[in-house]
Amino acid sequence: MRKLMVVGLAAASLYSGASLAHHSPIVFDRTREVTITGVVTEFKWSSPHAWIHLDVKDDKGHVDNWGVEMDPATNLARAGWKSTTVKPGDKVSIVVHPLRNDEKGGQYISITLADGSKLGQKPDGVL
Repeated sequence: MRKLMVVGLAAASLYSGASLAHHSPIVFDRTREVTITGVVTEFKWSSPHAWIHLDVKDDKGHVDNWGVEMDPATNLARAGWKSTTVKPGDKVSIVVHPLRNDEKGGQYISITLADGSKLGQKPDGVL
């Protein structure tokens, strides 16, 4: 019983430390969805978050590089992603919750790939 308590306390302290180190999703405006279309410049298949960076042209022809935060690679894999799903040069459309400060970034909701196929969140909102 004592070993179980020690293991439980150790796990709880590790978990609480990890959750404190992790940033809050409050930086994203989860009341809004924005669709951005552009060319992938980088795809980082990693944890704690995968990232897509893409060049997006605005109405005036100016190009901005957007950063899109995604879930960890393990969660993306469960949703059908592979480390090769997108690569630099691919043209994609991504639906995001934009940053609250209107900088060029957001939190991934779904993507339409160059071939027209779509990947997105599961109905429960978890990838």
